Amino acid sequence: MAAFVPALSLAARPTLSRSALCGAAVSAAVAPAPSAVSMSDLSPSVPFLPKPKNLSEDMVGYTGFDPLGLSNLVDIKWLQESEIKHGRVCMLAVAGILAQEFVHLPDPRYANPLATEALNQVPSAALWQIFLFCGLAEFVLHKGKISYVDMFSDGAVPGELGFNPMNLKISDDMKLKEIKN
Repeated sequence: MAAFVPALSLAARPTLSRSALCGAAVSAAVAPAPSAVSMSDLSPSVPFLPKPKNLSEDMVGYTGFDPLGLSNLVDIKWLQESEIKHGRVCMLAVAGILAQEFVHLPDPRYANPLATEALNQVPSAALWQIFLFCGLAEFVLHKGKISYVDMFSDGAVPGELGFNPMNLKISDDMKLKEIKN
């Protein structure tokens, strides 16, 4: 085994001078110690990222999840509103896909039960009609304030669009279920 270990001559051996040792000791004394990061400064959902500064812990459904830092760029109420709205649209879309299996308009163009094929059979004017209705509803429900800069300037609350025909009491538990859906 000793035959495979090359022998080092004393001249080839690296040595440390006194100045190198003194320099290392001085730099260790001057260098700042690494700061300790407490768990309260880290995001609860992504513990290796810092806690988002613009997310309030008293928001319904708070998990501290903002890995892209979008809350630093856009109003958090606008982000919460769009999250709730997209969830509601998806729930309506699933109901529409299921209802389409059984309910049809009288024209054969609207009678295809497969949603993926039905989209290509519907005339483009009908799709534009849906698109314009959604834009008009958005404009009316937000009283003409549709950008994130002014949508919540009058104290509006995300998710409360002023449309509650049955006067239901919406508890924080129901809001949490809607956000986590």
